[in-house]
Amino acid sequence: MKIAKTRNVKTPTRGTHLSAGLDFYIPEDYYQTDPVWPNQSVCIPSGIRADVPAGYALVAFNKSGVALKKHLDVGACVVDEDYQGEIHLHLTNVGKDGVFLIAGEKIVQFLLLPVSYAVIEVVDET
Repeated sequence: MKIAKTRNVKTPTRGTHLSAGLDFYIPEDYYQTDPVWPNQSVCIPSGIRADVPAGYALVAFNKSGVALKKHLDVGACVVDEDYQGEIHLHLTNVGKDGVFLIAGEKIVQFLLLPVSYAVIEVVDET
């Protein structure tokens, strides 16, 4: 999969050569003045555009450490193969305390998954 950087951000990485997910980082120019409060969402421009191969989607998942320590849950998870824009990282604070996000930290992991384009057929109920 090819990527392009649209801002100053670390290149996505795998934790190990057998890690399924690609770790995405918060861009270096990201700055927040207030924490992400409980039940509040934030949408961070990732600084990454991806050329998703035909027949695949890039799907966001929680990083277990981030989910456990910061109580952040990933939303808006699917990047379709025809999406050409910058990927955004959508996070919701599901914890009890405000959370600060730090430029340069790993925050979300993406998996490149095959997609089935099954044809939908409407049938009468029987």
